[in-house]
Amino acid sequence: MTVPKWGVSAAVRNASQRVMGTIRSILPFQKPGAQLLSRSSTGKTLNALRSSRNFRESAGNALYCIAEYIAQPLSMLAAAPFLVYKLGLAQYGIWMLVSAILGSMGTLSTGFGDATVKYVSTYRGLNSQAGVERTIRATLTINALLGGIFGSFVWIAAPYSVDHIFKIDPMFRLASVQAIKISAVILAVRSIESVFVSTLRAFERYGPPVKLNVFLRTIVVVSAVVLAAAGRGVVAIMIATLFWSALIVVLQAIAARRVVGPLNPLPTFKKEALVEVFSFGCFSWLQSLAGLVFGYADRFLIATMLGTTDLAVYVLCVQVAQPIHGLAASAFNFVFPHISSRHEAGEIDGPQRVFRLASLLCLSLSVALALPLVLFGRQLLFFWMGKQVAYQGHLALALLAVAYVLMALNVVPHYALLAFGRVRFVASLNLGAGILLAPLMLALVPPFGLAGAALGRVAYSLILAVPYLAASHNSFKSRRTSPTLEML
Repeated sequence: MTVPKWGVSAAVRNASQRVMGTIRSILPFQKPGAQLLSRSSTGKTLNALRSSRNFRESAGNALYCIAEYIAQPLSMLAAAPFLVYKLGLAQYGIWMLVSAILGSMGTLSTGFGDATVKYVSTYRGLNSQAGVERTIRATLTINALLGGIFGSFVWIAAPYSVDHIFKIDPMFRLASVQAIKISAVILAVRSIESVFVSTLRAFERYGPPVKLNVFLRTIVVVSAVVLAAAGRGVVAIMIATLFWSALIVVLQAIAARRVVGPLNPLPTFKKEALVEVFSFGCFSWLQSLAGLVFGYADRFLIATMLGTTDLAVYVLCVQVAQPIHGLAASAFNFVFPHISSRHEAGEIDGPQRVFRLASLLCLSLSVALALPLVLFGRQLLFFWMGKQVAYQGHLALALLAVAYVLMALNVVPHYALLAFGRVRFVASLNLGAGILLAPLMLALVPPFGLAGAALGRVAYSLILAVPYLAASHNSFKSRRTSPTLEML
């Protein structure tokens, strides 16, 4: 049966109106029949924000998160031409592959970080020092166990993965195995560090962990440049990374103790403490598993199907486009503990105002960052890395920019849903999208190469966008109409 053209058009138009209606209801856009804000009211709003202690602290935390995020991308973007020249595209690609292994397994071994933020901020709102310490010790136990398991897996699987999974030049076989094994040790170290970082963020004290992480990310790149200039390779770079990571975990623990107060840093095996953290953290961990697919599946597929040289080109494009989403995720990370603690204190209007303002700013920031990459991506790659990278990567770069804008749209709703305890929904949504993404990339990479991997990221982001926005809107709406809250 043939569908009339006007029927298809009407269906598309109605669907578009429903989507835009959902977005308008969430973002602070003008409502139907509302008057435009006058200059005087805008001025009053700005003055109120400046005088608000909550706003000042949140803005400060956002700036800290931005500084933490941009430290590594900026240093990598500056160092990439020199490192590619000294190491060669093949060995640079090996370093990126090892970094992807460390990042992906690290995501799984630190997947209970959101549980730390959630329960430490909750007990902080309830003024329960015992609850804060119980949460920290429970997540230390879980993260140490996960770090040991995944670190051992990476160590044992290193020779097989180099010989049978990834396309690596035989002359770099031994160096690749050694570098992957070193990453397994770093993995265990960082699984512990993440607990202390999450604790500080739960107290909305972003300064100490950010300063230490900025130092770590910068010194790792500086060490790589120095070692490459001295003629050393990827193994030496990974050894330096291990040294700096071990130092930072000690400093993060000291910083956490200064904020929390007297604290027993040893793991605990008390059932009630572990069950409480696990009840939230297991779903957060599943969400991290889905995020692993979005963040690293394309890199592994390219390394397997196309080789480390193509992987190097693709990762260079990712390094340019990733800040679109990364800056948004870092800048608005404060939304999670901020809304969580105010939610536990019984506030209603304040968290929703923060959500709406943060959503609008997040969208504006991401679009502004993406436009130059979509319009002038080829020229930027040519001036930065040369003709080969520009020719192979310009289309992938434009598609990646679009994908990261869509992901940035989900940042604030994601943190708000976690703050309201909707971790099961977040995990299920991300896991479902990740399951769809894996076979999609398997189908797209062989015929379309780097652009196929980027298309997979666009599809993943589209799948998540509308459900995230709708769910966060419904969470605020149901909370406002809750009889329990009305009694408060």
